[in-house]
Amino acid sequence: MYRLGNGDIAMNYPPDHGLPLVQLKERRRELVVALRNRVGEIDDDEMRQIAVLQQAISAFEDVIADLDCEQSEAAWDSADRSVRSLPVFGRRSIVHSPA
Repeated sequence: MYRLGNGDIAMNYPPDHGLPLVQLKERRRELVVALRNRVGEIDDDEMRQIAVLQQAISAFEDVIADLDCEQSEAAWDSADRSVRSLPVFGRRSIVHSPA
């Protein structure tokens, strides 16, 4: 959490990379709650809907993890390149080494 300029508190949610993960999770929750509140048997079709949503959620979570990893690696590579571009101090070059 962090404070916005107007004093409001904002949550720092991880990026979803534009994927509908939240909507899928909400839909899955709605289906599960509807089944929980119902009396009687659960249809196979309803179970399939929940299973399909769960598979989609898992797939999106895997994709998001891969994208996060790629972004993290790119940031580290960029930082590593900027560090390597700095001069190395404390090492003797050929010009300064005694003959």
